[in-house]
Amino acid sequence: MRFFALILVLLPLVEAHAAPISSCTRGYAPDEPVEGRFMALDYALIMHVLAERLCMAEPKPMRPRFLGYLEKHGCGPGTEIYTVYETAIAKMQDATIKQLAQDGDENLQLSENQVREWASTAVKELGGCDGLKKVHDADLQE
Repeated sequence: MRFFALILVLLPLVEAHAAPISSCTRGYAPDEPVEGRFMALDYALIMHVLAERLCMAEPKPMRPRFLGYLEKHGCGPGTEIYTVYETAIAKMQDATIKQLAQDGDENLQLSENQVREWASTAVKELGGCDGLKKVHDADLQE
């Protein structure tokens, strides 16, 4: 999973050389080309939260970082992708580690041990606290 952390750090550099794609959607129709500009944002969001909640990274507001990244790539307020991430950020800002572990499924009732195990595994697979802090502190706006 350290591969994902590397992707997040390098993503702005790769995208700087990519041709712009006009789509600001989250879903794709059959035979529609998949655009990869925002594929890593889901991981970046969870890494951001885990870094702050479990690894004591200095808190940073998510909205300017992630929504600003979308705007930089031509997907501002009113676009599908912006709305999806605006909603996701609002949920993640208030989510507990247990809610994150349950992936928002209120019917899934994980024990405290299961939540700790999920958190420990997630942190480890995403590069450990050092890796999470490095991604947390990286600038998506480059």
